[in-house]
Amino acid sequence: MALVSAAVAPLAIGIACGGGQDVPEDERARQVSGVAELAANAYAAAGADGLYDYLAPVVVANCSKQGLATALASQPVPEGFVRTSSVNFDGDSAQAKIVQRVQDGSGTKEVEVEWTFAAVGDSWRLNHVPGLEGCSR
Repeated sequence: MALVSAAVAPLAIGIACGGGQDVPEDERARQVSGVAELAANAYAAAGADGLYDYLAPVVVANCSKQGLATALASQPVPEGFVRTSSVNFDGDSAQAKIVQRVQDGSGTKEVEVEWTFAAVGDSWRLNHVPGLEGCSR
């Protein structure tokens, strides 16, 4: 299993990278969706610590790992990524609607949330997820 993960991870990261203006929009949408899937699954597996690795540098400069955990404490931790329902671009920024499975009092349900991304070098990083506004160093 670890060998499969080690072989698949670089491929997934390679697919999810890239953010330049010269990339056709549908490819950029695939890249954002790929990063969203990786980030959502990391969040599901490891909580806020897993999501932290996908934050944009400008967010990390103002938000510690502990601050992120505190800020997201009131948010439901997803059980897993379902799909990206839409991606819209404004220059090197993207807004994506992400559908995730979450657990509530009546069982598992699908919830749609909006995440925003910024192109950072050759990859996309998270600028905002619900609850992030409460994060600080």
